Amino acid sequence: MRLYSSGIHLYRNNPGKQGQDPAKVIREALAKALVLYYPLAGRLREEAGRKLVVECAGQGVMFAEADADLAADDFGDVQSPPFPCFEQFILEGTTIAGVEPVIDRPLLYIQVRWVGI
Repeated sequence: MRLYSSGIHLYRNNPGKQGQDPAKVIREALAKALVLYYPLAGRLREEAGRKLVVECAGQGVMFAEADADLAADDFGDVQSPPFPCFEQFILEGTTIAGVEPVIDRPLLYIQVRWVGI
C-alpha cells in the first residue's frame, strides 16, 4: 500500500475537562503509546523489488495544532468519508492524503484542530 488513509474524529467540548489543553493531552498520550508501538514513529524505506520496510530510527510522528474557521455543526452527523470541509483540515504546504509519496515520510500524521461549538 503506497498511500495514506485519512480520517477525521470530531469531539465536542467536555465541560468537565475545563482548563485542560486537548492538544497537550493528546500529545502526551501519543508519546506514551509510541513507547509500545514504536514502529509508528519510523519511516518507510524501499528495498529491492519495491518491497516496503519500516525503518525504526525513532524519527517521530508528525503532530500539528491549529485553529479551523469551522463550527462542529458544519459536519452534521457524518461518521465516515467523504467528510464535509475536508480540504480545510489539510495543513498548508502539504498535499492531499493518498496522493503524496510515502517513502521517507512519517507513518503517522496527527492534526489537532480547534473548531467552534
